This record gives sequence, C-alpha cells and structure tokens, in this order.
Amino acid sequence: MRSRRPPIHRFAAAMRISVAALALASAPAWAHPTEKVTKPVPALLPLATQFEIASAGTGRTYKIYVSTPVVPAPSNGYAILYVLDADATFPTAASQALLASTMEGGKPIVVVGIGYPDVMASTHLRTRDLSPYLPIAGTDVNMVVKPEDWGGADGFHRFMLDELRPVIDAMVKVDKGDQSLMGYSLGGLFALHVLLTNPEAYRNYVIGSPAIFYTGKKVLEDLPSFAEKIRNGAVSPRILITADELEQSGGPGSLPAHFRMVDNAREAAEALRKIQGRNGYRADYALFPGETHNSGIPAATSRGVAFVGSVVGDARK
Repeated sequence: MRSRRPPIHRFAAAMRISVAALALASAPAWAHPTEKVTKPVPALLPLATQFEIASAGTGRTYKIYVSTPVVPAPSNGYAILYVLDADATFPTAASQALLASTMEGGKPIVVVGIGYPDVMASTHLRTRDLSPYLPIAGTDVNMVVKPEDWGGADGFHRFMLDELRPVIDAMVKVDKGDQSLMGYSLGGLFALHVLLTNPEAYRNYVIGSPAIFYTGKKVLEDLPSFAEKIRNGAVSPRILITADELEQSGGPGSLPAHFRMVDNAREAAEALRKIQGRNGYRADYALFPGETHNSGIPAATSRGVAFVGSVVGDARK
C-alpha cells in the first residue's frame, strides 16, 4: 500500500523513527561485559546538554539542546545559532561548530537546538510550529489539513524570542548582535518567513530547501516591505539559501516536480540578491550536487554552520 504521508514529511518521519528505534532497542547479544568490552550505555554528544521548557505562549513543551565551545567567550559574548528540527540537525550543527572553533580557529558558536520531548509526535508538532499559513490546495495530497495543525509560526517565534532567548542569555554570555537562525524544509520556510517579516531578529539566516510551495509563494508577499528596510539601511542580514540537485529531478529521492523545490529556492535567492543593501547585507545561494531532500540535511547544516562562522561579530560594529 502506498504511503499516505506527503513526501515533504518523510525526512522528519525517518528521523523520529530512527531515534525511537535507538531509544527502544535492547542491547545486542555481544554487549555483555567482558575483560575488554564494557556494558553499552547511551551515547552522549560531547559538551552538549539538554533541558525542557514549557511555553506559556504555544502551550507546548520543547526539548532544548545546547552545545557550548571549549574556548572562552569573546569580550562581546558568544555568537548564538538557533537550529530547528534539532532531533535531526543538532548533532551535525554542534559537531561542526565545535570543530570550526577548535581546529580551524573559527568563531566560537553556541548552538541551540529546538526539538520535542515526544520524538514520535515531532512531524505533527513541527507542522504547526513551522508553518506561517495554511497550505494551498494540492500540496498535501492525501493528508487531512486541519486549521489547528497549521499556521503557528508567528506564535512559535514569539516563544523563541520571549521565552527561550532569556534562558539562553542567562546560561552563557551572548553577543546579542550575532545571533542566527537555521531551518530546513518546512523549517526553511519558517526561516524565510521570519527573515521577511522580522529581519532584525537575527544577523544570519540559513534557509535550507525552503518548502515555499506549501504557501503558493504567499511567503514572498512580504518581500517588498523587506526590501525597503534593506535599502534604507534599517537592517542588514546575511542570508544563505540552499537546495539539493535531486529534489526535483524526477528520480529516487525527488519530490513532485510541481513543488519546484530547486527553482523556488534559486528564485528566492535571486530576488534577495538583487536588493541593494548596506552594512554587509548579502544573499548567497548553494546547490548541493547529488543530494536529495533527505541527504541534503547534513549538507545544508554543515554549510550553514560555516556560513554563520564566516563573520566575526557583527559587521555593523
């Protein structure tokens, strides 16, 4: 029987299934302690912690992952990178940030990942939190679209700004002028929406394979007002938009052609690039050869960390 889950949700579904399997699996037969092999224990990501926070605004509880550098904070504080869909993306983002700061002498970055305590429910929960609007007809084939399951992006972002940020500010010394947002797929759509409606919220935006098709490009209706802010120098964000070559190739790992994943990402980047900005404004685009929508997740995450770390502090200073 053909799966009723829309293709765009498969990466989240695969993520939650794999994580649950790891959590529930019993130890293998060879795992009994011997003189040379100790009993297996849960694997931990170095220099990372996690906690849960209940949001008064969304009414939901979130699992927050935090990775801190080994190097001391600069005089103006650590750069902060907020990563969405953290159950899938945080390990890559955290390890890349750690390597960059220790082995490459790069900017030390605190990575903050946002996920859910119930990994098995993450696909459903992220749909509401990361979508700015209801999807247009035809984009969620065979899926019942309920208004209460969509359109919560603005409320979720208020949680990030008003409830989560103060917690992070209390944990580490933060450079308030060097904060970044990274999202992929539906998270990429969320990041694009925040960029166009609230560009002053972050210095850097990493927008991976944005699911622009969900809104029928409605998300781009805020582009004129955004462009005016850029031209008059009110804001000067740095933007990276990525796409994966095989997302609309028609082959294995491809999404439906009418979703226009690669075309939409490229066109959005071109529109942003045409805006004449000041004070370090830039809009970059990267296409990852040979990657599908799923395999592109670590590629976009790794490139995004490098992009965020490529500027020391805030260029406006």
